Amino acid sequence: MSTPLRYQDTGEVHLDFHRTTNGTIAYLRQKHGAEFLDDVFRHTAQDVYRSIWDDLKQGDPEQLVTHWIYFTEREKGVYKIEREGNEIRFIVLQCPATTYLRNRGIVVDPEFRRQTITMNQAWSEGTPFEISTKITGEDAYVQTIRRVKL
Repeated sequence: MSTPLRYQDTGEVHLDFHRTTNGTIAYLRQKHGAEFLDDVFRHTAQDVYRSIWDDLKQGDPEQLVTHWIYFTEREKGVYKIEREGNEIRFIVLQCPATTYLRNRGIVVDPEFRRQTITMNQAWSEGTPFEISTKITGEDAYVQTIRRVKL
């Protein structure tokens, strides 16, 4: 990893952030549509988290993996990582965001996972990687970084 994580909070975790994110996604989807959401998520990946994208363009996926690990651990999510050949799989067994929402009786917006899917796609643009997201359950998914070009 050539660049340290831009955001590496160490203070108290405010998981209610996920309630706000969920509500914002619902509002933007209803008022502006899915394409607008995709634009917001793409800009977030490539502008706010530019250092992750820059490292990926240089062929280094480790900042993205570190980002996933850091925030999943910080929020007490359950995951495992598998590295095999040209793939890194980040397997989320219990997503802290959707678990938090469901445990409070909050309906998870149908497009909530769109942020993960779209940001991963945006991060892969112009890089030697394909980054896919497969939803495997209500609170579970797998993100795979696959090197497709040397």
